[in-house]
Amino acid sequence: MSLQTEKKFEEIFRMHFRELHGYAYRFLEDTDVAEEVVQQVFLKLWERDWEKLIHTSVRAYLYRAVYNESLNLLKRNRLKKQYETYQSQHVAAEGYNDGSDTELKKQLHAALSHLPEKCRTVFEMSRFQELKNQEIANELNLSLKTVEGHMTKALRHLRIYLVDYLTVLVLTLMFGL
Repeated sequence: MSLQTEKKFEEIFRMHFRELHGYAYRFLEDTDVAEEVVQQVFLKLWERDWEKLIHTSVRAYLYRAVYNESLNLLKRNRLKKQYETYQSQHVAAEGYNDGSDTELKKQLHAALSHLPEKCRTVFEMSRFQELKNQEIANELNLSLKTVEGHMTKALRHLRIYLVDYLTVLVLTLMFGL
């Protein structure tokens, strides 16, 4: 990235960060989380060829990105809470875990075993060791784009491989079947 592009990016960051933080805060009602969301949007923008990526105004693009990132975070948190509530109620009612966690782990392990070794390693480092893509790239001596490609491939594979199991699990969580 050229020095001119870096300066332009920094200028955009400084110009829009505060207003985007306020916008994210309206959805998230947590100043730290709102800051993380805005930083994540700028990080994703930095990692891509952002000058070619944006076809509208920069401001409009950033607002839409913060909106989407905020809603995605809220959705993930809501699903996580629903699952935790279900788990706590189910374990309390049954007095034990019925093995759905164990079964999910078995299904996940089976799905991961069908992935190529590098792809599986990248996924496990990302999801189980909670490393960022850049950290994985550095540790495995891969490019960031290669790591992103492996993650995309792994997630697509898991989505396809686990669709039946996850559908049953979600229905069970939602309707207590």
